[in-house]
Amino acid sequence: MATNPENAPAPRGKKILPVTALVLIVAALAIFLIHKNLTSPETYLAKGQDFELKGEYDQALANYQKAAGLGSGQAQLELADILSRGLAGEKDLPGAIAAYEKAAEAGFERAHFELGVLYLTGPRDLANPALAAQRFQSAADKNIVQAMFNLGVMNAAGLGLEQNYEKANQYWTQAARHDYPRARYFLAISQATGWGIDQDPEKAFALAKTAADAQLPQAQYLVGLFYSNGWGVPQDHDLAKQFYEKAAQGGQDKLDLALAIVDWENSPILSGQN
Repeated sequence: MATNPENAPAPRGKKILPVTALVLIVAALAIFLIHKNLTSPETYLAKGQDFELKGEYDQALANYQKAAGLGSGQAQLELADILSRGLAGEKDLPGAIAAYEKAAEAGFERAHFELGVLYLTGPRDLANPALAAQRFQSAADKNIVQAMFNLGVMNAAGLGLEQNYEKANQYWTQAARHDYPRARYFLAISQATGWGIDQDPEKAFALAKTAADAQLPQAQYLVGLFYSNGWGVPQDHDLAKQFYEKAAQGGQDKLDLALAIVDWENSPILSGQN
């Protein structure tokens, strides 16, 4: 007699779960997956970025902290930016440094640059120019051009490093290869004065002119000086006037240029937040 499969007994050793139990298991699994998605670092990071775009920095900070706590290096970087700028209240530079350190450990290259800025320009209890130079070097090794430029300024000024105009020019040359106008401007000054490099008015003018064409007011003023005095280029007072006027429109004056030439410690250290 044939056995009806629908009425056949279950094989020994196997138990069939009731339909209700299966539904509960599936529901529990769904709830777990939804909860996991809602509490993932990526979710908190995205929420933080959304709140930041809206200018709701308190909420952004809270979500970045949650994402950072779950291991997000990107969140550490975003968190540090808010703390260092004081966007959600007073600045918290020690907290920013701690977050940037973790972001740097996670492989975020900009964190090294930001640490360099904080260690160089922070208050006395945090300032550490030697450590700033190390961080800028790490950033420069990752082709962050502003770090190359800042290392040039630090070498020229002897900030955290032994004063060395030759090395300063090397760093500015690296930055200039990345089409960085400020680096070309400083190289032009070195080339004109012979600081750490052979004096060459023609090369100095060419560097200054390239930076001036990039609308850098300091370089426009310097080009005006070259034309006024006939340094490395035929004297031309009309062209000199044109470049002086361009520089004036950009807010450049003689005092700024004098500081750039004679007082390296007052030369601009660039921040990624500028």
